[in-house]
Amino acid sequence: MTVITKHPWATKKRNEDFFKRKNKELTNLDWAKWAGWFDTDGCFTTYYNKKQKRYQRTAEIRLKDRQPVELFSDTFETSLRYREFNTVTPEGGKYIAKMFGCCLCGPRAEWFTENVSPYLIKEEKREFAGLLLEDTVSSKSFNTWTKDELTHYLATVIEGDGAAQIMSKPTSISKSLKIAISSSDPQYLANLISISASQLNIKARYKKTATYKNLKGVRHRYRLYILCSMKNPHNMDFIRSLLKPGVMTLDRKKEVVQEFIDFVDSKKNKKSDMENRV
Repeated sequence: MTVITKHPWATKKRNEDFFKRKNKELTNLDWAKWAGWFDTDGCFTTYYNKKQKRYQRTAEIRLKDRQPVELFSDTFETSLRYREFNTVTPEGGKYIAKMFGCCLCGPRAEWFTENVSPYLIKEEKREFAGLLLEDTVSSKSFNTWTKDELTHYLATVIEGDGAAQIMSKPTSISKSLKIAISSSDPQYLANLISISASQLNIKARYKKTATYKNLKGVRHRYRLYILCSMKNPHNMDFIRSLLKPGVMTLDRKKEVVQEFIDFVDSKKNKKSDMENRV
């Protein structure tokens, strides 16, 4: 493991200063954003540290993409690490995984979990957060989420377990955008569809896309789809909102959304110019 950015150990005095600064600095939109990352690629753990003879609580994020983990490192002042290791796909394929990671421990992990847990939608993650806090964790009622909170949350879910792809037929100059969010938890995707429809008027659907075996037995993969095109622009407002400052973190996925919006705006401008000439 390689330490890319090193931060000092979190002493009691450093924690007091850290909590004072961060409680003023971070907003509900920040917590909604990090909840999206932790519902997809984060983990909450509680384990017994034999060396220190006490229980250790951690909140950790690990990704193959550096940008979000580096932002986590900068925001929460914890060391950024990189490692490579041998692993297998759910279908059994072997490959070398390359992973960036950051971990909050002890009081900082508890503080982070307390703040992010109201925005966790995935039941499994709420259970782990509850074990860390030794308390029941409940997410905010869906009808109390603001549009901006949900937009920030969905953006990081798309960046974590999602994909954004521009679709076009060989015989057509038109383009459409397909956003897909993958999960083995159909209830989680159903919850996303429900809150997205009620708060952002998003039209989405999900279906089972694969069945495979791993160490836990037979598993199913599901995929939620959010589609948008000039002929079917219902989700256009949401797609545009992803490009607002501070919403998306991952440039490679944001660039796909930007390309689609640029195409749509270009077509609209050409149409407007033609109408003005007439």
